[in-house]
Amino acid sequence: MKLRSVFLNRIIVLLLCVMSLFSLASVPDPDDEDLPYTPPPGPVQLQVKPLQQKKITSCGEAAITMAYNYAFPKSPLKELDIVAFAMENDYYTDDRRPYTSPSNMILIAQHYADHVNVGMVTTPEEGLQLLFHRLSRNEPVIIDIWTYLDIPYSDAHFVVVTGLSIHPTKGSYIVHYNNPLTARAESARWDVIWKAWQNNGDPGGSGWWMTISAK
Repeated sequence: MKLRSVFLNRIIVLLLCVMSLFSLASVPDPDDEDLPYTPPPGPVQLQVKPLQQKKITSCGEAAITMAYNYAFPKSPLKELDIVAFAMENDYYTDDRRPYTSPSNMILIAQHYADHVNVGMVTTPEEGLQLLFHRLSRNEPVIIDIWTYLDIPYSDAHFVVVTGLSIHPTKGSYIVHYNNPLTARAESARWDVIWKAWQNNGDPGGSGWWMTISAK
């Protein structure tokens, strides 16, 4: 009987150990919990007045004019004044590529505004997040894409992104932008914009962006 009692006691202890292991396994580890789900951002649209570039190659100066005048509507600039300043300082050459480089775009903008935000994105996820973030801060975003989106690797061209929306049936993102070449508000699929943004051919232009803010 003694041996049998010892055996039963060992069995009970073993069962208790196994049960304790299962109970520990069922307690969630905070480090293993999934991050809270963040739904995709909704549509955003800024009312930025489109402008026609005054020279065939002054899209950069026109884009700066649109972004600046949106940030400072009480003291608007004229594109031709920006063109004159840029030409005087060799920031813009109307007959030689890249006409206005992304780095010179920064120098021009900094001449007129104290708060110029610049950066680069390298993935479509970063690009979409950047656009939503800046637009939600009431900042139109100047980016460098192709002049003609239906002609891959056409000349680089600065536009002003004014909004993002979601296609009502396809669920894909649509980019809304002001095109200084046509003086119109235009739209294109995000994947098309991204490809042109990454492959614009300008020195330092791949994924480059700039905003001008009032503060």
